Formats: sequence, C-alpha cells, structure tokens
Amino acid sequence: MVMSRGWLVVTGFCFVTWSASAQDPDSLSGTPTKADTCGIMAWPLANADHFLKFEAKGFYDSNTLRNDLVLGLWQGATLDRETRQRSEGRTDQQSRAGYTLEANLSYAWGDSLWGNGNMRPRISITYHDVMGLRFSDDLYRTTFFGNADFENATAELAPTALEQVRYQTFGFGIEDKETRSFLMLQLVNGQSLNAARIDRADLFTAIDGRYLRLDLEGNYARSDTAAPPGLSNNGIGAALGAEVNQRFNLCHREASFTFGIQDLGAIVWNENSLRIPKDSILVYEGIQVDDVFDLNASITGSTDLQDSLGLGYVRGAFLRLLPVRMNARVSVKCAHQFELSAEVDVRNLPGYYPHGSLGVEHSFAERNSIRGEVSYGGFGGWRTGVRYQRLVGKNLLVGLLAPNLIGLLSDRARGRALAIDLQYAW
Repeated sequence: MVMSRGWLVVTGFCFVTWSASAQDPDSLSGTPTKADTCGIMAWPLANADHFLKFEAKGFYDSNTLRNDLVLGLWQGATLDRETRQRSEGRTDQQSRAGYTLEANLSYAWGDSLWGNGNMRPRISITYHDVMGLRFSDDLYRTTFFGNADFENATAELAPTALEQVRYQTFGFGIEDKETRSFLMLQLVNGQSLNAARIDRADLFTAIDGRYLRLDLEGNYARSDTAAPPGLSNNGIGAALGAEVNQRFNLCHREASFTFGIQDLGAIVWNENSLRIPKDSILVYEGIQVDDVFDLNASITGSTDLQDSLGLGYVRGAFLRLLPVRMNARVSVKCAHQFELSAEVDVRNLPGYYPHGSLGVEHSFAERNSIRGEVSYGGFGGWRTGVRYQRLVGKNLLVGLLAPNLIGLLSDRARGRALAIDLQYAW
C-alpha cells in the first residue's frame, strides 16, 4: 500500500509538470532574476551587494514513537501503560527516531573578490544539536515494560545505534554573485558527544529471573564528562560546506538545480574522552557482599566496580566524522506563478533514511508565496507540510515552515517540526 501511494504521488507530479510545460511559454510569470530564491517578484536579491540570512529549525521525528510518549519523557511525567503500548513498533522495519536543533547566520557582501567581479566573500556561524537513533522492538519492550515477558526466552536488543552530538561551525569562503553557489572552509568546535553502536545484544532471562545472560558486541564513545555546562570545548575539527546552483530550461520552462553538502569533516575529541569496546558475555547471578560490617574495606575501588559491571573504559583522544548532510533539489516554474519542486537529502546519522519531498509553490500579490509539500523518510514516515513567505518592506523576506503539519497539532501523531528564516538584502 505504501509503494502504491508513492508511485501515485510521483505519477501525479510528472503529469502536472507535463501539463504545465504544454502551455504557451509566454504565460511564464515574471522575468528570470539572478539567484532568486523564491517566486516573489518584488524581492531585490538580484541587484543586492549585501545578503544577510538567519535560519533556525527544530524538529523531532519517529516512525513509531508517538508525540504523547515523547512529550511525557521530556517532561519527566509518569507514563501509563496504555501510552507506552501505543508506541510499540508496528512496522516491518526497524524503529527509529531523532531530532535536530540548528541555527545559522550567514553574510555575503561586496561587488568583487581579489579583482574577480563574479565572486564575493561569505562568512557563517552555525549551531548544531542533533541525535539519531535506531532500535529493535525487543529493546523498546524491555525498556518500557521490563523483561518479565521474556522469562525463559531471549530478547534481541540489537542491532541498535545512537549518536547525539552538539557542535558549532565557523566558516569563511567565497560565493558566486550570479548563482549564489558557494564554497566554505569551517572550523568546528566539538561540544559534546554520546554515541553507541551495538551489533549484538542477546539477553536471556531465566525462569525465576535470578539469572541473566547478555551476549554483547558493540562499542560506546562519549566526550569528556567533567566539562563545565554551557558552551564548552571538548574537541576541535574542520569541515567543508558547498552549494551549487544552476539554472536551465526544461521543456521551454525556467528550471533550477541545487546540490549542497554541509559539514563534510571530522572532530578530534580530546584526551579526556571515553570509549568502551565490548565483545563478551556478561552473566548476572545476584550480588554477594562479604564483610558487610568491615568498615575499613567498605569502599569498592572504581576500577574493580567497572570491571564487575562490564563497563571498563579506555580514556584518550579519537577522531570521529561529523553527521554530514547532502541534498539535491530540482524546481520548475509553471504558468500562473506556480512552481513545482522535488528534493531529496541524506544524513550520516543512525536511523536517518533518505528523505524525499514533492512540493507546489504559488506566488501572489508580488509579496507572498505559499507552498504545500508531501514527504517521506528521514526519521519518520509520510507527512505533509506547508511554508509561507512574505516580503516585508523592500528588503526583508520572512519565511515560516511547518514540515509536519499534522504532528504539530496532534499528540497522537509522530513527530513535530518548525522552521523560520529571515533574509535581508540591500
């Protein structure tokens, strides 16, 4: 059923594109402008020597976890059994979830760079806080309902992976004035990391529950745990960012293609970082305490305790790749100020599937545009979204995007998202 819906959407998109292209080319709305980022005809970006842009987005998504469960966990509330049961995995795919909190400020200026009239300098600063998670249904059940249902049975807690990383980038580069294509070199501040990859985790529970056997293979890594709160430095790295914009004609229609890559690089986490490589069998048969009244030996050494629990770690610096993101977009301008677009993006995070979207945008009254879209992938499934843009005054363009409109309004849905961007050209 999912595949048939997807082919229906794609077929409808192709039909609308062909229909629009079959009309008289003279019905195109407006005149093509240089590096125009939207269909608003009064936007003066084509002749601007300065371009300042701020964008912020926050989203959470999942293919199984409902919003009422996630909100309860975030608030620290007591979750009743019915709420926990509603979010149990009901798909033939692995359950996944993740979030993104990002904010970016960029500025491009000038009419030339190093004597080249087609280039100008560009700087940016970006804050990233992202997490990706994929997990098995058995892991969800043992986490929220315990292991009683697996008495005299084995729970398969893997494959499971988690990556939660917080970092900031400071970039400088060059931008093409005509197309607004750019290339940037970025310095990366690594603030925190929490990552695990579990390839095998088979948990056997005996009938009486007093015997547990875990066959475990995986690794865990995290940044310095003693770092002070706030904007700290636990690692340093470098990355590249680039975007290519190209205009072309498609069936006598103005079209554009965009390919971008963000955060192609790595961070070296400092010498106080921790790693736990593990490939062993852990057995629990209860805890025996000898000499409980022997106060002289009542404090157990931390190393012995960690080894007993199978948590012995290695301290030292290590290199880890950033969660690089790549995206591609094709758009076609149609009659009556409509624009059709298709976009796909991928990201190096656990549980993040290739995310694709189809959209229709309409510009009206020279200062407004509205866009509807349908998308699938990422951390979640099917969703619908809407974006509105308005030109305020002569130079400020304001945009608001809700990629998951139903999730934003309902606790029964899966995922919530909201984004805003401000663009000022002069």
